[in-house]
Amino acid sequence: GFMIDNNTINYRLKDAIEYGMDKLKDSSPSPRLDVDLMLCKVMDFDRMKLMMSYDKPMHPEEIKEFERMLEQRSMRKPIAYIINEKEFMGLNFYVNENVLIPRPDTEIIVEEVLDIIDRAPKEGENGPIKVMDMCLGSGAIALSIAKLSSVDLQICGVDISKEAIDVARVNRRRLGLGACVDFVESDLFSSSDLEVYLDSLDILVSNPPYIEDHVIEGLEPDVKDYEPILALAGGDDGMDFYKSIIKSSPKFLKIGGWLVFESGHDQAEKIKNEMEKVGFDCLYFKKDLQGYNRMVAGRLIHKN
Repeated sequence: GFMIDNNTINYRLKDAIEYGMDKLKDSSPSPRLDVDLMLCKVMDFDRMKLMMSYDKPMHPEEIKEFERMLEQRSMRKPIAYIINEKEFMGLNFYVNENVLIPRPDTEIIVEEVLDIIDRAPKEGENGPIKVMDMCLGSGAIALSIAKLSSVDLQICGVDISKEAIDVARVNRRRLGLGACVDFVESDLFSSSDLEVYLDSLDILVSNPPYIEDHVIEGLEPDVKDYEPILALAGGDDGMDFYKSIIKSSPKFLKIGGWLVFESGHDQAEKIKNEMEKVGFDCLYFKKDLQGYNRMVAGRLIHKN
């Protein structure tokens, strides 16, 4: 510990920032951001309030809590797991180690689905637009779509992990989303609970595990030591889940329905080829900030 003595009374937020940045200089790519996020969590401040409170003294228990977080971060535990939250699409998501931390690149997928929903005919008599998010995780994709769309939707989020669904439930409640979002625990499409969705989906969206198994060991410790391997590993070529989802998708999508994937940085072409084999057309990609094709979308034109 530090400063837990007679000086504590004078220990201010700006001292904590200085101390924290020094402690993280070798273990984090963004020490200042990390320290700010931890202090906001400990003090229950937003970033603005933190900026205006540099001279505010910290209580011993706040210092202890901050030290505990710093210790975890110096062992490369991701900041989102330490503070149990991650911003995505401007919304605040609860996360823990049972789910992948939402990535900024995935916002491309959500924006695309929102665009597809906007382009859909609003005839009204067809009832809500039906969307399924396969491999739900924290719920970042499904719940952002539900929260940010102005259209009447019915959304089903599917995950093999009960613990992931528990996290998504927390987020559903935090975002004030009720009846329009349903969750199903299932290994891809295998659960009989999903039979009600046969031939009925307008949109199927998925950010499945897509990292090649042999690459996992070489990932940053922040990822490989802390994020759920189940949510990362996609088989020898990273394509296992794509192939399986693509094969089942025509049974669940309406003709004219959309399949939208997040893609690994070099998998978009392969995904497109697999989709064409089972009746998808109008395929297109979108790039992430690095210029990789990060999204593949296509429309089911016929069922083989």
